[in-house]
Amino acid sequence: MPKVTVLLTSYNHEEFIADSIESILNQTYTDFELYIVDDCSMDNSWEVIQKYNDPRIIAIHHEKNMFGCSNREFYKNFKGQYFAMAHCDDLWELDKLEKQVKYLDEHPEAGACFSWVQLIDDYGNNYDNPDHPYSKVFLEENMNRFEWLNHFFYNGNRLCHPSSLIRLNIQMNENLFPGGLGALPDFYRWIKLCLKHEIYVYPERLTKFRIHVDESNMSGQTPTNRIRVHNEFYQIAKLYGLIQDQSEFLKVFPEANEYVVDGKMNVDYALAQIMLHRTSIKGFHFYAMNKLIELLHDDKVKKELEILYGFTKRDVCAISGKLDVFHVIEDDEYLTTSLFYKNNENFSEANKINKKTVMMNNHFIVSFDLDHKKVSQLRFDPTEGKYISLKNLSITIDGKRIENYTILQYYEIDEDWYDIYSLDPSILIDLKESKEVCKVIIEADIKYIEHVKLLDYENKISELRRKNVDD
Repeated sequence: MPKVTVLLTSYNHEEFIADSIESILNQTYTDFELYIVDDCSMDNSWEVIQKYNDPRIIAIHHEKNMFGCSNREFYKNFKGQYFAMAHCDDLWELDKLEKQVKYLDEHPEAGACFSWVQLIDDYGNNYDNPDHPYSKVFLEENMNRFEWLNHFFYNGNRLCHPSSLIRLNIQMNENLFPGGLGALPDFYRWIKLCLKHEIYVYPERLTKFRIHVDESNMSGQTPTNRIRVHNEFYQIAKLYGLIQDQSEFLKVFPEANEYVVDGKMNVDYALAQIMLHRTSIKGFHFYAMNKLIELLHDDKVKKELEILYGFTKRDVCAISGKLDVFHVIEDDEYLTTSLFYKNNENFSEANKINKKTVMMNNHFIVSFDLDHKKVSQLRFDPTEGKYISLKNLSITIDGKRIENYTILQYYEIDEDWYDIYSLDPSILIDLKESKEVCKVIIEADIKYIEHVKLLDYENKISELRRKNVDD
């Protein structure tokens, strides 16, 4: 009986698959069986595979594309104690299996062993672009499983599937099969694995992971994959929702101590709040909002949340009215407003309040709480990166209407509309003297400047520049 089962997946990479196969067959550790599954490649991959007659190979050809081989029933055929995944465009160093098998043999507490990764390009050269998302992703230091779960939550996947060697009984017993996930199947596996088992990352680059120039990897940074990632994070959120023991939850999220009141904590509430306020992931937000709604369905939990946190139906309704997870409001309807304030110093990022505001029927209203700060001047930026027109601008400070303001950029007036020709429009509000300010409310009619006006403006500027040159 072979000690290791290797599964090599093949799809349309005839130029790479021979090297991948040989990097496995030439391993210094030889006690393995090698399943090569060609998923109905349209090139000559299957022909390349058939040239190998090593007795350790079990070659399978799909007559139609099955979109991978994560079928639990198929895995029941594997004879190994350990299981390794390989891809037809990646490579292994020749001592990969030897080092990982030795580690798992000597550390029964570890459910899986991974390795550091060397990125390579389509030509097999080391790919060392520091700006690529994967440049340092697969070079993590070792942590315990609670630290890994926290690290995954805030940083995403940091383990490389073709670097893994997993105990096959854990693969089967923990059901490490991601079902319909297309962008985050590996991430799903590792979180589920770490819910119960320790893992280890061998601190050597034993795996070579290929980055294709067209980002055609399943995890490539394509628009489709970016959308899919956010949708699939909802499934990741459900895994974290399985952690119900308070002590274990606090080991994963030490920052959740703020939700412990007199020794008690509602774990579901704490997780939802962390997802809402410490992450920007829409799938997490959707899970958190729905979990909070579900909690209030239970009268006992509802009372507990009000006693512990003062959290009521009013609060969850405010959340569900604010989170636009279904993109109901178009991007152009959002304004990224900012209010800068100063006394004797200059305007700075440190003295700035940001608010995301929605335009409704070409009108906006936004309020800023300054909490009795001493202020002599304010600067209001209605949005960023857009050419806008304003009309009926109203500025109220602590209930008093302010008329003394100045548009800082070049503008033209067109039937009461102020066309501001700047991608960073700003309005200066001079209070004349230093005073305590609590609340600033600003509203106006707003629209984006038409392209024809922008073209006219550009033509005017070009003409002025030409005149200056001529003069």
